[in-house]
Amino acid sequence: MSRMTELIMDRGKKKQLKAILCMLKTNVHDHSVFRIKMDELRSLVETLNIEVVGEVIQSRYKPFSKYHLGSGKVKELRRKVEDSGVDLVIFYNILRSSQKLSLLQALRCEVIDRYELTLEIFDRMASDRLSKLQIEAARIEKMAPFYKLQASVNYRYDRPFFRSGGEYGFHSQLRELTRSQARIREEIDKLMEEKNQQIWNRKRLGYPLVCIAGFYNAGKTSLFNALTGDHKPVSDKPFTTLSSKYQRRYIDHETSVLFIDTIGFVIDLDPRLIQSFKLNLLDIRSSDLVILLLEITDPTLTLQIKLNEGVKLLKEIGVPHERIVVVFNKLDKAPEKEHTIGDEVNISSLRVPWISVSAVERDNLQDMLNLVASQLKELRNKPPKHLELSNFRRAETTVNVLLQEYPSEYSPPTGDPFRGLVSTILSQNTNRQNQSTAYQRLEEMIGITPDKINSASTETVAEAIRPAGMHNQRARTLKAVSKEIIDKYGGDLSGVFDKSFPEAREELVELPGVGFKTADVALMFVSGRRVIPVDRHIERICKRLEIVPRNASYEDIRRTLEDASTPDRYRDVHLSFIRFGREVCRAQRPLCDGCVLNETCPYPQKNPDQPKTS
Repeated sequence: MSRMTELIMDRGKKKQLKAILCMLKTNVHDHSVFRIKMDELRSLVETLNIEVVGEVIQSRYKPFSKYHLGSGKVKELRRKVEDSGVDLVIFYNILRSSQKLSLLQALRCEVIDRYELTLEIFDRMASDRLSKLQIEAARIEKMAPFYKLQASVNYRYDRPFFRSGGEYGFHSQLRELTRSQARIREEIDKLMEEKNQQIWNRKRLGYPLVCIAGFYNAGKTSLFNALTGDHKPVSDKPFTTLSSKYQRRYIDHETSVLFIDTIGFVIDLDPRLIQSFKLNLLDIRSSDLVILLLEITDPTLTLQIKLNEGVKLLKEIGVPHERIVVVFNKLDKAPEKEHTIGDEVNISSLRVPWISVSAVERDNLQDMLNLVASQLKELRNKPPKHLELSNFRRAETTVNVLLQEYPSEYSPPTGDPFRGLVSTILSQNTNRQNQSTAYQRLEEMIGITPDKINSASTETVAEAIRPAGMHNQRARTLKAVSKEIIDKYGGDLSGVFDKSFPEAREELVELPGVGFKTADVALMFVSGRRVIPVDRHIERICKRLEIVPRNASYEDIRRTLEDASTPDRYRDVHLSFIRFGREVCRAQRPLCDGCVLNETCPYPQKNPDQPKTS
């Protein structure tokens, strides 16, 4: 439960809470856009039945480090809080942990930002387990640095001793926070596997997916009901829809589509909040077409901001403009704008088709369906070139092609955790034959247990694993790992592998010479965990195909491939990519001629001097 929820429950029963809204306006020449943003913040606050009693707005080209606002403005804000009996100060800007703590101390009342406010509304509207878990995960991720900072300040002058909270108390709080995050992540991953599989099962039915996205209160669920004949609950409150809804609709003899109603946007939506709702993100990314729904009755400037931000946000998610159709809803309230709204908001500059409809009166719905059908047919007949594909689409295409053309050679899990870890360490930067030979020699000459490897000399271990290469370095690693496992776990790693994936992974990477890739491979093959480990072959393929940027990290690549696949195929994706990287997309002299990805890979065009090898 958040601090804001507690405040609403404790004081909200006795009286209506009062709040002051704050904003630091960094564009000093902005005299209108900031007003739209503050009005939207006010409407969000009022949905929680909180009375807004005032506003504080400061213009400055950059935030102040301590309070975000200037110290003089904070004193003014403090007087307003005391005079009006304010319970909450709500910032439009996103606050750092240190700024939030300083403001709490200076104002002596609860302080939150737009991110926390949005999460609170999400929490109120959430009805299913997955949505609630995703909200809690987002809240902990946002607040964890603040809790750590607050604890460090509270315990600054305490020291460990009998009956002292001090440093021991501080560390126990952090450990509990980490454990909570791990538990929530594990439960989300389990639910995500089920939802992920359902999405891919729907795609296998062959129906094009059309996702209805847009800003809250634009009438997404009303349009979904009007198109599909469903009766999903509709409300004028924001974020009524947090979990996606699906329904099939016949358009013509050639086209039947699966419509998806998903979560609404807000202006200046924080990227971390988008990433927290991975399921909704996957629904939008994997759709063949996305309807960006807007409210035609909004003022022109507001509509322009929402239109530009909506298209920009969809592109950042991974939806190119060819897959976007803009629909202006609530035509019944402004019929005079049916044909002029496009010119008013300059929609032609975005190169996206558009139409005006009324979901309530069902005006122009058939025309909208015809537009959707024609766009889908155009995409089928003229698929976008590789350079026009989003990262997600490139990853999805690559995964499907390689799984078909380079099926994996199935390797059953190794039952013993330590043997699996040793096998993984020996496989680093070598081929399978050398790794297998080294493993067999180690078994015959020494034996593969922590005690036997720890007791053997480094020279003996090095000689045993010589075929794997870098034998001296690997021998020192195996010795250090064995000693650590004996000292820390009594020579038995099974307890670690029985833990949740985040906890097991965290403990494994603390072992000498074990990184994320080694830990992920061991967990995947030993205990059957669903993860896609990223080795040098997979990294090279993803960067050559521009599935990820050149500076993408291990975690970026792993998440991208996992989003483009389903959990039941993670192991096959890992092995298929490695096989393709060894046989075709080699580090030196890749076999680009005749490659199954030649039509979609930009590498040969960008490297014309690359020697051609057949």
